[in-house]
Amino acid sequence: MTSSRSINSLGFKTNTDYHINKLMVIVDEEHLDMLDELMLKDKWGVHVIYIVTDSPVVRAMFHDNSRIYPLTANIRSLLRFDTIDEIVCCTSSLSDEYLFELAEICNQFGVSLLLQPDQNNPKVPISGCMFVAEYFFYVLETNPRRRTGYVLKSIIEMTFAYLALFLLSPFFLLIAALIKLTSPGPVFFKQQRVGLRGRRFYMYKFRTMVADAEKQKEALARYNEADGPAFKIANDPRITGFGRILRKTGFDEIPQLYNVMKGEMSLIGPRPMQPEEVLAQDEWHLKRLCVKPGLTCVWQIQPERNKVPFDTWMQLDREYVENWSLVNDFRIFLGTIKTVLVAKGL
Repeated sequence: MTSSRSINSLGFKTNTDYHINKLMVIVDEEHLDMLDELMLKDKWGVHVIYIVTDSPVVRAMFHDNSRIYPLTANIRSLLRFDTIDEIVCCTSSLSDEYLFELAEICNQFGVSLLLQPDQNNPKVPISGCMFVAEYFFYVLETNPRRRTGYVLKSIIEMTFAYLALFLLSPFFLLIAALIKLTSPGPVFFKQQRVGLRGRRFYMYKFRTMVADAEKQKEALARYNEADGPAFKIANDPRITGFGRILRKTGFDEIPQLYNVMKGEMSLIGPRPMQPEEVLAQDEWHLKRLCVKPGLTCVWQIQPERNKVPFDTWMQLDREYVENWSLVNDFRIFLGTIKTVLVAKGL
């Protein structure tokens, strides 16, 4: 699976249809009816981003609809630098070797693999089945998003976010007034982050730094204490006096309830990183992107978390995804409350 493609400077693209499932469809001439149906974005709520085929007929018919690549395309590169939720195999003619490698790639990135029922391939461990459009597929599921518990989690979290934003609104006003009184600049800080499968969104926080903090970042790069692409300084000179209190208590993160309400984040999940940080990560780190990012995560409740090596942090996130459960989420939630109560900060 080797070929090349051009990418933009940060790799990921901004998605206007944030909540629509993005597909890569591997197809042959015998299954053109399936591809035709999957192209009905408004009808089925899916968007075919890539078509992978060696068929000149498919290329001729759909060259204006999606980006088309041959079967030898570098699937890893496409998944790393674009937003793909599922790979749908609308063909029954793929070799066992190709499918086995495809399954390995999907597992690495946390992307679902959908196979035709007549695809005879005992090497791919099927974990379920589902319909896409009007068609039945076997599924190799590599993330927890379709589990009943995870769907329930999302409903609970969005409801919680609505209620919390309403109940905490007087508290918001108090924090906003104190930010304005203690430091010139806006109340809120927003920054582009990378969420579910590479989708970009703006994450909101109460401002804890001076207004021109982002402009000062380059000058402070030599003081970065993180051993990976993240940027961390224990005693960051850009943090304001009241900002330190907000960070110690974790109250600066409260506006992210708005991101939860919009469905861009969860209460519990891997922390969202900036696009340039994600682009610099190793491939095995990226499975953390197969669930929505969270306000708090396993890393944030670690003792002296800022001393945790970057690869260990990424491994904690990967293990969180691979062993996800409601019980584990509840434990992280309780650990977060403890962290806030002892003012260790988030």
